Amino acid sequence: MAVKLEQIMHHVSAIPVLPTAASRVIELTQDPTTTVKELEAAIGQDPALTAAILRQANSAYYGYARRISSIQDAIIMLGFQATQGLAMSAAVAPMLKTPLIGYEVEQEGLWKHSMLTALIAKHLCKKRNLKFGETAFSAGLLHDIGKLVISIYVEVVNSFFLEKVVESQISYVELEEKVIGYSHATVGGFLAQNWNLPLDLIEGISYHHSPQDAPNYPELAGIIHIADNIASTLGAGGGVDSLFNPLQPEILEHFSFSEDDILQIIAEIGEFLVDQSLFT
Repeated sequence: MAVKLEQIMHHVSAIPVLPTAASRVIELTQDPTTTVKELEAAIGQDPALTAAILRQANSAYYGYARRISSIQDAIIMLGFQATQGLAMSAAVAPMLKTPLIGYEVEQEGLWKHSMLTALIAKHLCKKRNLKFGETAFSAGLLHDIGKLVISIYVEVVNSFFLEKVVESQISYVELEEKVIGYSHATVGGFLAQNWNLPLDLIEGISYHHSPQDAPNYPELAGIIHIADNIASTLGAGGGVDSLFNPLQPEILEHFSFSEDDILQIIAEIGEFLVDQSLFT
């Protein structure tokens, strides 16, 4: 049932663009000359965005002793890139809370998986002193957005996919490519391009199941690959495919993560799961 590129791009175009305020925040945080006041003013244009950023900034995950009561405080204490990640999460939450029949994802299932992947990706970067932790948060948050488009095609062939992955050595994402013509990762990259997101985010999304193929940001894609798998291990799967897209051992080896390291990370991340304000 190979699908034509025009059909895919038609559905990509139908996905709402990011809200103006969120797009402006992303733009400003990419500019080294931006001031705190400029960023604060952009966020202040959207009361819902403001409320969402403050709620998440005060979650147990960030662990500040005193309450962050203003956007200015949030920007100063968290930094520009973390603020961008919070703005991104607030902007995409309504989309990711949609049920996806093709992937057997219930209401809010994809959102919880995506947010958890983002938190884990940032945590992995901290563990290995990687400087792109905030970018990894945003890429983790968006890594499965292609499912918003691909789900309607997967719905038609899901039973075939499940039968095929059980009897063969091929992964679910490889079947998407072979049968539909495009995987959810590739289509997620198309959507990120349509939103004019930076190249690092586009590659982190596009190659999160094949980090070795990323031409410019393989390490970012690799971190998302690991984080995605850990999120699924913790019970927050982004769909029925989560069980059939295995973690690649060579990606773990690249970052020198042992099995014990992963178990420790799972324990550490588990502490944050009691704070449901991260997922609302």
